Amino acid sequence: MNPLVFFKGSWNSLWKNKKRSFLTMIGIIIGIAAVSTIMSIGRGFENYVVKSLNPDEGELLTVDIQFSADDTEWMFETNDPLFSDIDLQMVENIPGVKKAEVEEDDMDFVSVTTMVEGEETYLDVALTEEVGRSVIAGRSIDMLDNLNESRVVVVPFSLVEDRFETEADAVGRGISLSGQLYTIVGVYESELDSSGLLGGFLSEEIELPTNSYQRYHNEEMMNNTMVVTLERGALPSDVADETMMLLEEEGTMRTMGTYEYFDMSALDDGISEVLGGITLFIASVAGISLFIAGIGVMNMMYISVSERTKEIGIRRALGASQSSIRAQFVLEGVLMTSIGGVIGYLLGLLFSSIAAALLPFSVGVDLATVLISLGVSSLVGLVFSYAPANAASKKEIIDII
Repeated sequence: MNPLVFFKGSWNSLWKNKKRSFLTMIGIIIGIAAVSTIMSIGRGFENYVVKSLNPDEGELLTVDIQFSADDTEWMFETNDPLFSDIDLQMVENIPGVKKAEVEEDDMDFVSVTTMVEGEETYLDVALTEEVGRSVIAGRSIDMLDNLNESRVVVVPFSLVEDRFETEADAVGRGISLSGQLYTIVGVYESELDSSGLLGGFLSEEIELPTNSYQRYHNEEMMNNTMVVTLERGALPSDVADETMMLLEEEGTMRTMGTYEYFDMSALDDGISEVLGGITLFIASVAGISLFIAGIGVMNMMYISVSERTKEIGIRRALGASQSSIRAQFVLEGVLMTSIGGVIGYLLGLLFSSIAAALLPFSVGVDLATVLISLGVSSLVGLVFSYAPANAASKKEIIDII
C-alpha cells in the first residue's frame, strides 16, 4: 500500500476525532516540554560552568606544576627556592611552552598560633601594606611599619579582654605569634558575626604588616608552584607530561620530593560528565509523565479499534493484509505522539527562553535536544500503539460479520 495513502488515512482518522486526539496528546506535550526545558537549561549551565573555568578568548592557557616535599617541615623552613632559574630555563625550552615562572604569593590572609588561656590557638591574620583598620585604643598599622618590618600588631579586644581591664591597658604589651614576639600597638572593637554562619562568635582576626610576617615567619620562600604558559595551539596535557618528566629527571629538588600538575582539561571533562549525568537523571524523572501519556495513547487506540470494527472488516474483505491493518493503526499512534512531541518541544523552547532571561547564562537550541524530543515521542507512539494495532489486525471477517 502506498505510504502516502497510509499517512493520509491516519491523519484523517486523527482529525475526525481531533478533541480526543488532542486530549491524549496533552501528556506527551507536558512530558516533552519538561524534558526539553530541563535538558536545554542543563546544557546551558554545563557550558557556563566549564567556560568559567577556562581562560577568556584571547588569553593563553596555563599549566600549574606543584612541588611537594617528602619532609613538610623542611619545605617550610628551607631558604632554597623550590623552583630554580635552571628549572625555569629547562621548562621554557620544551616545545609548546611560551613562558615559565614561579607563582607569586598573593598573601592577604594567613594563620598563626598563640596561647589563649594556657592553650595553643590558631588565629586568622590579615596582612596589610598600607594603613590598617581603625582602632579604639592605640594606633593603626601604617606604611612605615611595613617598610621597616616592625614587630607590631593590632588585635581585637575580645582576644585580650581576659588579661586587661581596658583596651588602653593592652597597648604596648607583648604577644607571641607562632614563636615570634610582637608588640600590640592598637586594639579594635570586636565585631559580632552578623551573617549567623559562625553562630554569633566574635571575630579574633589580628592585623600584621606584610613584610614583617614574611621576614619573621620565612614565608617569602614558600613558592611551590610553577606556572607554565602555553603557546597558542599547544595541548596542556602533552606539555604537562613533558614538564613532569623533565623535572623528575633533572629538577633541582627531584631528590627532596615529588612534582605533580593540575590538569584543567581533566577537570572540565569530569564536571561535564557529572553535570550531564545530573541533567539526564532529572530529565528521566520528568520523563515519567511520558510513560503515563503512553498508557493514555494505548487506551485511546483500543477505543479507536473498537469503534472502527466495521472499517477493519470492510478493508479485510477488500484484500487488506494483517500487516497493513497493523501498520495503519501504529502510524496513527506515532503520528499523534510525534505532533505532541513537536508542540511539547516548542513549548520547552519557550520556557527555556524565559528561564534564560532570568539566569546568568544563555540557553541555546542543540540538535541533541531536538532529536531526543522527537525520537522519544515517536517511540512512545510506536510502543504503546502496537498492542491495539496488533489486536485490530487479528480481527477476522467472519467474527466481524
